[in-house]
Amino acid sequence: MKALIVYDTKYGMTEQVANAIMKGMKESGVSEIALKKVGDANEADFKGSDAWIFGSPVHLGGATGDAKKALKMAIETGVSGKKGTAFDTRFVNATGKGAAEKMMEKLEEAGVGKAAEPQWFGVLKTKGPLAEGEEAKAIAFGKKIAEALRS
Repeated sequence: MKALIVYDTKYGMTEQVANAIMKGMKESGVSEIALKKVGDANEADFKGSDAWIFGSPVHLGGATGDAKKALKMAIETGVSGKKGTAFDTRFVNATGKGAAEKMMEKLEEAGVGKAAEPQWFGVLKTKGPLAEGEEAKAIAFGKKIAEALRS
């Protein structure tokens, strides 16, 4: 099982979450994981992966433009047999759908199987830090994704 975690980040909080998710996945036995910023991911990365995990900070109520482009590229490479999920970072007091839920909707509409419910992670201020306990929550999310990929 090859997994690809693709994320956008402006101040490093989404990258921190992506790394924690990867840690959780590795602790749960997924050894082949590529971690890439959205601008570094290419068609071969998406084609060569069995699972996609997309991450973005919430920007204007959804994913960043670059995260949306990467998601579109992934879907265009073909979704047959792929599993995926999404995550975002947002202010701890945010309400409503954010980037994670919207990216997951796009994945499911395209036919990607859901590896886990989309998840969001709270930040205290625009430039961080993550709220207390969010890194541990991301590790647990990675473990949940790994369990779903094995089943």
